[in-house]
Amino acid sequence: MMNRRPSPHARQAAPSSEQPRSAGRLTPRLRPVLSLLALSAALAGCGASSPVHYHTLQSPAAQAPGGAVAPASFLIEVQPVNISTQADQPQLMVRTGEGSLSALYSERWSSPLGDELRGALSDALKRELGALDVQLVKLGPGAAVWRVQTDVQRFELEPGRMAQLDATWRVRPVNMKGSGLLCRSVVTEPVAEEGVPAMIAAQQRAVVSLAGAMASAIRGQTPAGSASVQMLGCAALKD
Repeated sequence: MMNRRPSPHARQAAPSSEQPRSAGRLTPRLRPVLSLLALSAALAGCGASSPVHYHTLQSPAAQAPGGAVAPASFLIEVQPVNISTQADQPQLMVRTGEGSLSALYSERWSSPLGDELRGALSDALKRELGALDVQLVKLGPGAAVWRVQTDVQRFELEPGRMAQLDATWRVRPVNMKGSGLLCRSVVTEPVAEEGVPAMIAAQQRAVVSLAGAMASAIRGQTPAGSASVQMLGCAALKD
């Protein structure tokens, strides 16, 4: 029996009839994958070219206004600070217009923003009052303490314009005589220069000014407003 050899035309036709189907089947699936890989590479390149800078709200050590302060006969307990979710982000959130915020992903807080505020308030109050924070010492039975609670409604950073801290706060004596006070303060500090360091410095000053109002209440004085501090009212706390 004679074997039939396939026609040259048949050999050439077979690949050409299958190739278009294979290409048409893979190309639509590959395109989004390749696009995603290209986007990931571009983002990785951007991240590598922008080093991350970390910032703190704790001001450089400075002497309290009026000179050295005598050691206090009480301790302070600065409790964790409550802050709005909008502001409580690891990166700096800056206002870029009416109702518009921008995240500076390469500019970050050195610790969660609530912890930054608690630590900065504690440092400022220790300098103002000459008191230690209970986190640093072991409390004895019946120790005299002033408890400080802070709720931050607004924490604003606006480049070249201002830094603002809007907070409701309470100071209350524990195991000692004194009157507790509930107040609301809006602290606004100007930012005269462009750049992140100027905004951070302004917000550091705002925290120190807020601590000054708290210290006045702990001393038994009525917190007074100033060029940067607007007092929106105080009320006595019930025992």
